[in-house]
Amino acid sequence: MDIIDTERYVKNNNLKGENQMDNYKLNLSKETKQFIIYYAETDKSCIEKVSYMLEDSYDRITNRFNQKLEEKLVVEIYSEHTELLNALGFPNAPKWVRGGIGVGKILIASPLNPPYGTDFDGVINTAVHEFVHIIVNKINNNIPRWLNEGIASYEAKDNNPEWIIKTIKNGLENNNIPRFKDLDTGDDFETFFNRDGYQYSYTIVEFIVTEFGYDKLKEFIQSPTMYLEVFGLTKNQLQEKWITYIGEKYL
Repeated sequence: MDIIDTERYVKNNNLKGENQMDNYKLNLSKETKQFIIYYAETDKSCIEKVSYMLEDSYDRITNRFNQKLEEKLVVEIYSEHTELLNALGFPNAPKWVRGGIGVGKILIASPLNPPYGTDFDGVINTAVHEFVHIIVNKINNNIPRWLNEGIASYEAKDNNPEWIIKTIKNGLENNNIPRFKDLDTGDDFETFFNRDGYQYSYTIVEFIVTEFGYDKLKEFIQSPTMYLEVFGLTKNQLQEKWITYIGEKYL
């Protein structure tokens, strides 16, 4: 559900970044065409579904963003939420965190033990969400948080649509729609969550794809400050056009 960059954590804390698998007994693995999935015995029954969703999404995502993996991507699945948070390097992270990206890998919670606020399918789609982050970061790893999370959420469909609709309706009815700058929280994923960043960012990317198409979205990923050059609109004009869009669709 979120970009939690364990590579940055490792560097900032002078850690070696050793593989966490031995500590958490991820002693089983499944290798597919594009992924290597490590897991514990307790999660054996969900691995076929996880691997299917990842492989099924691979061509769509990589073709859409014109990026490929140079080698198979490691996926680690953690049975217990505390184990996931420790592996991510954020033991005190919120209970809703489902996964993150690490050094050449993605880490997710177990679909059989979904974190707060989600379910089996939501966690499986989180694997796709984190994979999308890997692909987008290959284009540009320094884009606004709302853009990165919005793309991952839109492509993975890992959040409950009713949650998104309810949030947008409430914001429109109370004239409390955030601006893009409000959702650009950098590394502060908790503030992003508290500002309903996932719901609003989903609709921003939905709007961009609907109104301008994927070529413009990819161009914007490459140059995320060049609003006028990419869209023919200023930042404020694009924000107002987005608000009009969600007003027409979600009210």
